[in-house]
Amino acid sequence: MFCRISGHKSRGKVITTTVHSEMLWRWEYLILGMLLLAELTQLGEAVATNKQRRNRRLRKANGAKKLAGRKNGTGNRSNRNQAAGRKLNAKGVNQNKKAATSSKIQSRIVGGTSTTISTTPYIVQLRRGSNLCGGSIVEKQWILTAAHCVKGYSASDFTVRAGTTTLDGSDGVTRAVTSIHVAPKFTTKKMNMDAALLKLNQTLTGTNIATISMGSYRPKAGARVRIAGWGVTKEGGTTASKTLQTAQVRVVRQQKCRKEYRGQATITKYMLCARAAGKDSCSGDSGGPVTRNNTLLGIVSFGYGCARAGYPGVYTAVSAIRQWATKVMANN
Repeated sequence: MFCRISGHKSRGKVITTTVHSEMLWRWEYLILGMLLLAELTQLGEAVATNKQRRNRRLRKANGAKKLAGRKNGTGNRSNRNQAAGRKLNAKGVNQNKKAATSSKIQSRIVGGTSTTISTTPYIVQLRRGSNLCGGSIVEKQWILTAAHCVKGYSASDFTVRAGTTTLDGSDGVTRAVTSIHVAPKFTTKKMNMDAALLKLNQTLTGTNIATISMGSYRPKAGARVRIAGWGVTKEGGTTASKTLQTAQVRVVRQQKCRKEYRGQATITKYMLCARAAGKDSCSGDSGGPVTRNNTLLGIVSFGYGCARAGYPGVYTAVSAIRQWATKVMANN
């Protein structure tokens, strides 16, 4: 107990009053309890805040993983693009490696039928080692292909094979590449203006070899266009087609394509989209032609998977890059 001195002098004595301390102890316990409760509340709020931040980081990381462009220089519908993280998986094929996973953006002919080079004499194989892309002969010494197939490599890394129906190309004509000209606005991240011109060491001549003119117009929504290539014939396929494949697809309205790719890729004025049930371009077809009435209207670029419902194939619109291409060929 505590002893408190109080009172006044009375008759020469000091009066002392003794006070029990039980009440004081009760108040101290109550105050301590309240302080402890406040600390626990603050600690709980801090833990909840940290958990929310961690969940946001995980959602961002998972969202980034979903986009793998149909690229890969071997992986654009050359194996469809390497643009992930926000890379699109392009439509190209590395014959020594597995094709891009189904969650990636890819390129090839799926749901097509076999054809011969005589029906498509302007198509060529673009090879870099075991990697495969397509291309179109727009002048006897010039090939138009997808930028994602060639960007970052030297001209000497590539050969062009024309005039052949088969993948091995034993009956075709081969040329070396002397220079590469990539469209100025192309980036592997955005896949915008996905076009490149290759100049050959000699002109291409021979049986089943011909040029195709570049279109000056965009095909209307609903129009049928033709795609062709030696790419894999199903999503997740590991080997290119041994013979040339072709398929017909219909052009999709630009606004609808933008909506369907929202969150996956940005569809720009340099692109056009096309689809058909169970048909699409895929890995190994990147850079190949999209045609109508023997006019080149598009270049195989990228897509999300191959022939997936809700995701049409995406192609470079030739009319949008025609002026640039004509100028490059005239000045080189």
